[in-house]
Amino acid sequence: MLGDVIELSVVVRDLEAAVKRFEALFDLKVHSRAESKEFGFKNAILPLGKGHIELMQPTDPTKAVARYLETHGEGVYLVGFDVADVPDSVKKLREMGVRVTQPGPDSPLAWVHPREAHGLFVELRRPQEYA
Repeated sequence: MLGDVIELSVVVRDLEAAVKRFEALFDLKVHSRAESKEFGFKNAILPLGKGHIELMQPTDPTKAVARYLETHGEGVYLVGFDVADVPDSVKKLREMGVRVTQPGPDSPLAWVHPREAHGLFVELRRPQEYA
């Protein structure tokens, strides 16, 4: 079911400082930036090979990303895997009783709750294009 790792999401306290550090250390460049009011963070996407690193700074202390930072400190928050058929994978996981969240039945994204994977927040997704 799981293919290559194509996303590594890292929670940081200061997005701008983290971007500068990753650019300097690893010769990466920001492809895009966004903010999610729904999930309470702002981010920067730094492509690498087939996937990307997502740096995330919490913006809402009541949301999961901020709670993660408060509890665990800076570090890896989520690992995204290339999945050939996200809806089919979600169906199979749910049939096994796994807690999976998917925005819609045909969405190219889904998330497996960390309690289902020994603390690892797993994202099922298709790779992005970085044109």
